[in-house]
Amino acid sequence: MQQFQFRLDRVLDWRRKQCEMEESRLAACLALVQAMERKIELLRAERASIDAELIKRTAIPAADFQNLGRYRLRAGQQEAELMEQRRQRLQSAAEQRARVQQAQQRVKLLEKLRDRRLAEYTTAASRELEEAAAEAFLVRWTQARCAHAAAKAG
Repeated sequence: MQQFQFRLDRVLDWRRKQCEMEESRLAACLALVQAMERKIELLRAERASIDAELIKRTAIPAADFQNLGRYRLRAGQQEAELMEQRRQRLQSAAEQRARVQQAQQRVKLLEKLRDRRLAEYTTAASRELEEAAAEAFLVRWTQARCAHAAAKAG
């Protein structure tokens, strides 16, 4: 019997590569989300640092107070923009995660089909081997009976 060969091995390899590409895209999406979260954390830490520094002062000049107001306004706008970008990147990551799951399902489907074909092949090979062994036994048995009958007759 010839060696097992799955006809769709090339398709399975291609699906695996597709899945790996989708997984790397997901990793990139998640890295972008983390980058946004770091930016938000840095902005918040900067605001907290400035607030803490101002609290320590005994007097705040009017110009500093105006600048603080403008800074807080701009920092609030930046935070809102960063939060929106984070939301968009989370949404992209969720969509990419769905693509990864679909790619994984396609790979699993082909792997199950391959396993089923391998099991069928193994069963057929075992059956063929058993039939060959039974045939060889019958040939030897028949030869032994003929030799025994010839020895008795002669």
